[in-house]
Amino acid sequence: MPSKIIKNKKMIQGWALKAEDDFSFAKDTFKESKFYDHVCFLSQQAVEKYIKAVIIITTGTLTKKQKTHNLIYLAQICRVALDLSDFEIDLRKLTNAYIPARYPMNGYTKFSREDAKECLKSAENIINFIKRKIDLSIYF
Repeated sequence: MPSKIIKNKKMIQGWALKAEDDFSFAKDTFKESKFYDHVCFLSQQAVEKYIKAVIIITTGTLTKKQKTHNLIYLAQICRVALDLSDFEIDLRKLTNAYIPARYPMNGYTKFSREDAKECLKSAENIINFIKRKIDLSIYF
């Protein structure tokens, strides 16, 4: 019996693999250094990429408007396939860390070890939920 043809398999695989790389790097960085800003940023990036993979799975593509870093907005887009509403606080925390972890907007924001630990935990909870609900193994 021939297997079902999956559209955009390489694109979905790419987003999921980059998400895994970001999350693995965030966890390793947390253990081995004090670059907590980067841990927060990479935690946000990992969740963003997983959500974008889900959007591509459900809609076939990413629109220009969906090329955002706002996790609340992205979660709303994919809610038909995956309800992330229970993670709103975590999504908001990660989204709010994205800019100050990368840019000195109104002065320099330094993230603490506790901030990084919280971002990692939030990302881990969301990623594990996505993996339980969406079988990403079919894209590999």
